[in-house]
Parts: sequence; C-alpha cells; structure tokens
Amino acid sequence: MSVSPYLTVHERRQRAHGAVDRLQERLLAHDPHGVAELFALNAVIEFPFASPGWPAEITAIVSQTRYDTTDPDVLVVEWQADARHITVIGVGAGGIELFRDYTVAAGG
Repeated sequence: MSVSPYLTVHERRQRAHGAVDRLQERLLAHDPHGVAELFALNAVIEFPFASPGWPAEITAIVSQTRYDTTDPDVLVVEWQADARHITVIGVGAGGIELFRDYTVAAGG
C-alpha cells in the first residue's frame, strides 16, 4: 500500500476502516458507481476461489468481524452474507488498492 508520510499509524488505520464502511454501504445500496469511486486507479481485485454461480448481488451482511494487521493500511474482514467470506482489503491515499476475497464453501 502506498504509505503517506503525513498520516500517523492511527490515522491510516482509521482510513482503512472508513473505506470498508463506505464499501459496505455502497454494496448494500446496489451503487456500482459509488463502489468504483472507492477504488484506486491501480487497484487489484481478486476472487481466487470464486465458485460458479457466485451471487450477482449482496442483499445483506449478516455478521462481520474485522481484524487489524501489523500494516495499518490492511484489514482482514470476515463476513457472512450469501456465504462466508474472508476478505483482505488494503487502502492507500488513492482509495482501496487491494481487495482479495476468499469465499468459504458451505460447511467450511
């Protein structure tokens, strides 16, 4: 993630949590343009284990747990919607730079 010399570790961590908050709000509002605006121009979006038939929309987030990492710009978010997801999200000065979602199969 791009490191800003002007933000403290606490401010960088707050920025990451704020980006996740805004991402979830816009996903639930079915606002694809709003979601796109949150991502940096050089963002990497990965779904390494996406299964066929993965839902086209998220209607509700049932539960969520966030884990801070040693990098204040990176969060791990474990959340339940249509399936259980573990998502690594990295945020830099330009927005979300990394979104890597691991969908956990039913019963997993």
